[in-house]
Amino acid sequence: MRPLSATEAISPAIERAKDILTRPFRWRTFLKLAAVAFFAEIGGGYSGGGGNSSSSSTTHSSSMFAAALKPEMVAILVIVGVLFLIVGLILFYVSSRLQLVLVELVATRQTIITPMWRRYSGLTWRWIGLKLLYFFTVLLLTLILAGPFLFYAARGGFSSFHPSLFTILLLIVGGLCLLLVLVVIYLLLRDFVVPYFALEDLSISDALERLRSLVAAEPGQVALYLVLRVVLGIAIAIAGEIAALLILLISLIPFAIVGGILWFALHSLGTAGTVILIACAVVGGLVLFCWMLCVGIALFGPIFMFFQAYALYFLGGYYPLLGNLLEPPPPPYFPPVIEPPLAPA
Repeated sequence: MRPLSATEAISPAIERAKDILTRPFRWRTFLKLAAVAFFAEIGGGYSGGGGNSSSSSTTHSSSMFAAALKPEMVAILVIVGVLFLIVGLILFYVSSRLQLVLVELVATRQTIITPMWRRYSGLTWRWIGLKLLYFFTVLLLTLILAGPFLFYAARGGFSSFHPSLFTILLLIVGGLCLLLVLVVIYLLLRDFVVPYFALEDLSISDALERLRSLVAAEPGQVALYLVLRVVLGIAIAIAGEIAALLILLISLIPFAIVGGILWFALHSLGTAGTVILIACAVVGGLVLFCWMLCVGIALFGPIFMFFQAYALYFLGGYYPLLGNLLEPPPPPYFPPVIEPPLAPA
């Protein structure tokens, strides 16, 4: 497979995603493969924390709020927090494992997920280890850069600090640039390191060395790829969010109609009617959640499938093993053997 530029890789990536998902089109296969791509990317999330004020009034109000909490409420909050943490860790593991599966799925067009899922049971921890190394490095750099400011704020140094509009804009632009750098680094790891894990079982150091060689060989094309990756990602994500919102608003209409009918029919029946209304609301909420989950899979699964194909087609020209999977070379040609005619008797 010849190397493709960042722009040339877009068209074959679209066709690859179409071939996998819709040729031939079957709803069950489409949703299954779209779900693999969806959960491969949706499981890795970022969480942010809020800051605390050091003023005495804020401390006093916080202590009053903490005192107002009953032990039962604290226990419930702790249980809910632990459950969310467990679910988040499970999604993080499943997402990391499915990212490896998705690479092989797109590269080989296999549609049977179970063998690929089993194949990466041990390799998943290598990819998780690299992601954790990345996250901890980002955290360490953040603490090093933000540590003096946090210490200064804790000492009350910002109480008399009144920044100008230019300073605020400069801080916002700097924060966005830092966020963009972090996203670019993660995309390099996600798009150009995971294939080496999935296809060759390389170590972290060897895979990072392959990434370094690729960036050193084609810095301009890699930079253009990252720009297109980010721009296309933002544009397609906005379009997908708008489509999902419109579908949600339209989907709420029948739920609202059924809910209104049930309320008029049951609200005057006393306790029994209230219990039935609550049960119907719970069931309706679960049905709506499942429906919107299917909509999200159907909308964003193909998008994630395309971006995986886009990464592989760009990398395939510089990675012969992957390139031969995406575009198998023609079989060797052996000219026919022509036997000489028999001599006349």
